[in-house]
Amino acid sequence: MKIKHKNKFGILGMSYDTTTSKGYPGARYAPEQIRKSLQWIKNRIEDGILFDVEANRLIDMSKFEIKDYGDTDKISRYDNKKALDEIKSNIDKIYEEGYSPILLGGDHSTGWPGIKALHDNTKGRIGIIHVDSHLDLVKESPIQGLYSGSSQMRRASELDRISPENFVQIGMRSYNSPEHYHFIKDSKITLIPANQVLETSIEEVAKKALEVASRGTDHIYMSVDIDVLDSAFAPGSGANEPGGLTSYQLFKFVKLVAPYIDAIDIVEVNPLMDYNNMTSIVASKLLFDYIISNYYANEDSK
Repeated sequence: MKIKHKNKFGILGMSYDTTTSKGYPGARYAPEQIRKSLQWIKNRIEDGILFDVEANRLIDMSKFEIKDYGDTDKISRYDNKKALDEIKSNIDKIYEEGYSPILLGGDHSTGWPGIKALHDNTKGRIGIIHVDSHLDLVKESPIQGLYSGSSQMRRASELDRISPENFVQIGMRSYNSPEHYHFIKDSKITLIPANQVLETSIEEVAKKALEVASRGTDHIYMSVDIDVLDSAFAPGSGANEPGGLTSYQLFKFVKLVAPYIDAIDIVEVNPLMDYNNMTSIVASKLLFDYIISNYYANEDSK
């Protein structure tokens, strides 16, 4: 596994939740709220230096760059496929300017333009690390169509340089349709459901995820649906499922895999369903943990 020595990060808000048809709408407001929550961390920076209490280390903020691209500037909400293509064009710009994308949803349909942008702006094979309470492998739905937040991983598996054998899905739980069982089995997707995560160490889960996603690939995309967390840690999400991960487990997982990831999305934070901004605060720390883990990887390799 090769560490990606990233030090330029481009944040894009994907303020789109039009495909929300089974959960609660409101994720379009998440990018703004996550940015506000991130300010809680940024306010502690003094003379370009920040103290990482958990690592007992000082962070030199001058060693990396964070560029905020704002939110997607035009979204044709009347046409879902067109809207996702427009979001992708915004992500393409991040790659063109040499930044590593950090994408803030939005509902999980926005994961598709994130994956497609990595596919179209790079060469070589791509692995996927998908952290979620749901499988998102719907082939097609009469209610949700082809490009919903329930099908973006199925669409990704159909791209020419992405093999399901390089998919690892982490944190899924509850019940689903038999079609998904057969698709996972036949396509050889690696599934690590929530009960297995809770019964083993996060270090082992991260090791397995990277092993699967990096096997014969050149790039890795990570998608984090906030509802992978138990509702106690993330009340503000579009579709809660009981029995999920703790916030500590998710933070630790992101820190371990971040240096090997090319692009990340954090989706399904729903400020309208949140309590005291708890879920947006979790998402903002995930975002910052991702950046700082890359910073440490760069500094420690010198």
